[in-house]
Amino acid sequence: MQILVSIITLSLIITPLVVLHELGHYLTAKYFKVRVLEFGLGFPPKIFSIWTQEIVYNLDTHVQINSHELEKDQIIYVELSENKITYISEKNNLKNLIPLKIVDIFEDRLKVKTMNWSINLIPFGGFVKLFGEEKNSSKDSLSSSSYLGRFIIIFSGSFINFLLPLIMMFCVSIFIVEKNASDIIVQQVMPNSPADNAGLRSGDKIISINNQKIFSVADLQNEISQNLGKKSDWEIVRGVPNLFQKPGESNQFYYDDKLSENYEILARWDPPVNKVGKDISLEKARTLNSYAGTINFFEITNSTSKTTISEEDAKKYSNLSIGEKLPIVLNSESNGIPLDEARKINSEAGVIDEIREGSIGILIGSQNSRIYREGFSENLRDSVKQSFSIYKLSYFSIVGIVNRSSNPIFDGPKALGPIALGQISGNVVASEETIENKIFILITLASSISLSLAIINLLPFPALDGGRLAFLFIEIFRRGKKVPESIESYIHGLGFIILILLIIFISFRDISRL
Repeated sequence: MQILVSIITLSLIITPLVVLHELGHYLTAKYFKVRVLEFGLGFPPKIFSIWTQEIVYNLDTHVQINSHELEKDQIIYVELSENKITYISEKNNLKNLIPLKIVDIFEDRLKVKTMNWSINLIPFGGFVKLFGEEKNSSKDSLSSSSYLGRFIIIFSGSFINFLLPLIMMFCVSIFIVEKNASDIIVQQVMPNSPADNAGLRSGDKIISINNQKIFSVADLQNEISQNLGKKSDWEIVRGVPNLFQKPGESNQFYYDDKLSENYEILARWDPPVNKVGKDISLEKARTLNSYAGTINFFEITNSTSKTTISEEDAKKYSNLSIGEKLPIVLNSESNGIPLDEARKINSEAGVIDEIREGSIGILIGSQNSRIYREGFSENLRDSVKQSFSIYKLSYFSIVGIVNRSSNPIFDGPKALGPIALGQISGNVVASEETIENKIFILITLASSISLSLAIINLLPFPALDGGRLAFLFIEIFRRGKKVPESIESYIHGLGFIILILLIIFISFRDISRL
């Protein structure tokens, strides 16, 4: 059931993004009077199709209907010249033939439908087929369109995907009036880190960064990532220790937001990576990462799990609940030789031996979770901010990858395929979040995917829009001399095969993570 939910959810996310991408190509092709042959929802094999846009074409004098066994509703393939049919075939046996559906047959003319709208079996996308994508001299072909026209037609799909996150994030943000908020508290400060040098301490509450209020860990990460490499102004409230803390009470400090202080902190692109036992002691490391020195975790993933632990451990950890992690050190075989044998060769085998500080050098926690409502003007302002933040985060992520930044902000899988994306979206739907939160998370995911589609499609790689733009620029640079059609087709075909193999490879990686 979970797999079915994942497939349906991912299809509902991916298909509209790709269809709108193709709609961009369709609309701009229509604007520049390039003939559109087919617009498909999904990918072949075809389930059914609808033909539209009736027109009457005269037959050239040497074309005889009697020589063809034509009938109504038949699909034929023709050559056109000045709105006259100069060649008819019942098979698509030549390049650049135009498919038409016969509506009515006359002695010297045909009434036909020219546009095919198809529904196809394989979901997760769509396509648009333009006339004359290969070399063609017809005035309504893509290849005979102007340089500007071809550039806009090819670029328009990615432009739509660039624009969609702005629209989606704005709409979902402005309609969600109830929002979650927590107090973000500094738990630990790394020695000699930017936070330590600025004067932050354990127990400090983070109010704002550069006048942007911080209500969640995500807010904090967003503001830090957008200010990497430069100083930012942090508004902090110093915590007063709660000397009368009762057992089970989570608040260790008192806060008075009227007594806030400002600190200037420089966020680092490349924070240091400390070796446990060398740069930092194991005792100190475990105050920063309680799993330092362990290899793996026993994770409770669902209440019907049949994984067992010993009776002694069962008594010790009888209060474990779903989602909690129990640190363990393996002494049995795990993808190789047993751990005890490995440690005869390397005594540190299987140990988490690195502590990564992060850009600021703090560990944070949250408390006092609550729901708050904003007025219309504040909600409108935050919606605009939320809309543009996804572009900023994508930009800094790309810069971080190019610079090979060690910043944990850029950690995580570098490439997710359809299986992993389906699992993520399915988990969101199956989670216990509120409907509003589920919608917000799925729209955020859709926005990220849309932006990724735009960026990837513009890469100068064969079979992608960016590859076609590259050939267009080569043609412009060579003053109208195109790359031979056979060579361009071969390169695009090879690129398509590589893309399919890459998708298969990433999908296998997704499966290995399950």
